[in-house]
Amino acid sequence: MKQFLFLLIVLLSASSSAHAAESTYDRVIAKNEIVCGVAPWAPYKEYDPNTKEWKGFAIEIYKRAFATLDIKVTFKEVILGAQVQDLNNGNVDAICDDGPWTMSSGKFVEYSDPLYASIVFPYVRKGDARFKTRADLNKADIKFTGIDGDLSSDLVRRLFPQAQLATMPGNTDVSQLYLNVATKKADIVIADPGSFSAYNETNPGQLVPLFKDTPLGRYKTVISVKKGDVKMLGLVNQAVDNALAFGIADEILDGFDPTHDKLARVRSRFVTGQ
Repeated sequence: MKQFLFLLIVLLSASSSAHAAESTYDRVIAKNEIVCGVAPWAPYKEYDPNTKEWKGFAIEIYKRAFATLDIKVTFKEVILGAQVQDLNNGNVDAICDDGPWTMSSGKFVEYSDPLYASIVFPYVRKGDARFKTRADLNKADIKFTGIDGDLSSDLVRRLFPQAQLATMPGNTDVSQLYLNVATKKADIVIADPGSFSAYNETNPGQLVPLFKDTPLGRYKTVISVKKGDVKMLGLVNQAVDNALAFGIADEILDGFDPTHDKLARVRSRFVTGQ
C-alpha cells in the first residue's frame, strides 16, 4: 500500500511538473499562433464591430512581423495599465504596441526592442496664450486631463507635479482627452501627434501643440512579455528584428506618416556604403 501511495505521489508530481513546464513559448510554437493584447488607440489600433476585426497601421505591423516567423496573430482587447495581470494570468501571450506609458511598469514586464517611437507634446486650445515656457505648465491653477495607465497621466505627475490632474479609466477612448481640453474641462493634455491627427481631422483648428521643436518625450513602442520569460522575449525580438531589417515597419509607417512628423523611426543596425 505504501509503495502504491509513493508511486501515485511520484506520478502526480511528474504530471504537475510537466504541466508547469509548459511555457507561453511552448504554447505559441505548438499552435503557431500568438494571442497579442492591444489597447484601442485610434488610428494605431481600432476594433471594427461590423467586421469584428482589428485595423490600424500598428495592427498591420504586428501581423506582418509575426508572419515572418509563420506565426498567426490573434488580437485581444486589454485595458491600459493591466499589462502585468494579463500576462501573468495567461489572458494573453504578449502585449503588442505596448510601451513604458507608465514608466514604472518596466519593473514588472520585459520589453522587446522598439519598432518605432511615439513623440509627445502638450496640446492646448488654439489662442490660449498662457503657456510660453514649460514652467508655465507646472502651476497650481493649471489642469491636465489624462487616462489611467497612460503617459497622459504618468508624465504629468513626473514633470508637472504642481499642476492639477483629472484622470479617466484605462478603457476611455483617446478622443475624450482632446474633447476635455476643447470643452474647457481641462487646460492641457499630453498626447501623441498620431492620435491628435485623427481628432483634428474631424475637429480642425480647435487645439494646437506647444513647443513643437522640443517634445516632452519619445516613448519606445514595443511588445511586452511576462517578466523573466527569456524564450518569449527572444521570439518577439526576432519578429521585431525581421520587421526592421526587411523594411516592413518602415513601409507601413511611411504609409501612415509619410512626412515623419508623427512618429520617430528606428534606425537599422545594418549600414551599407558610406
